[in-house]
Amino acid sequence: MPFKSTRRGAVLLPLLVLSSLLLAIVPARYGYAEPLGRLFFTPAERHRIDRPVRSPEPPAPPPRLDGIVTRSAGRPTVFLDGEAIPADARQIRIDTATARVTGPDGRSHRLRVGDPPPDTP
Repeated sequence: MPFKSTRRGAVLLPLLVLSSLLLAIVPARYGYAEPLGRLFFTPAERHRIDRPVRSPEPPAPPPRLDGIVTRSAGRPTVFLDGEAIPADARQIRIDTATARVTGPDGRSHRLRVGDPPPDTP
């Protein structure tokens, strides 16, 4: 039986082709969408939840005071961790062999010559 072209067939064929194309395109477009994940959170809240919690870093230990050299004329010198550093005379107390020193983290320490460094956790 030969295929007869009818008005109904002429309309159905383009609709069939168009619907096939739409079915092929629509899933591909939505296949790349971000999964819903935590549905009831905003993106900022999800970022805060997903970010690992960092514990605060312990403060840096103070430097070791190895010695103090004072002169009758000129600035005194302190030896911190084996290095000679010029100091201000107001930082030094000769009677107690101590010096006020600023650590690498910016905190001020009163150190005594020869004391062992504090235990670090």
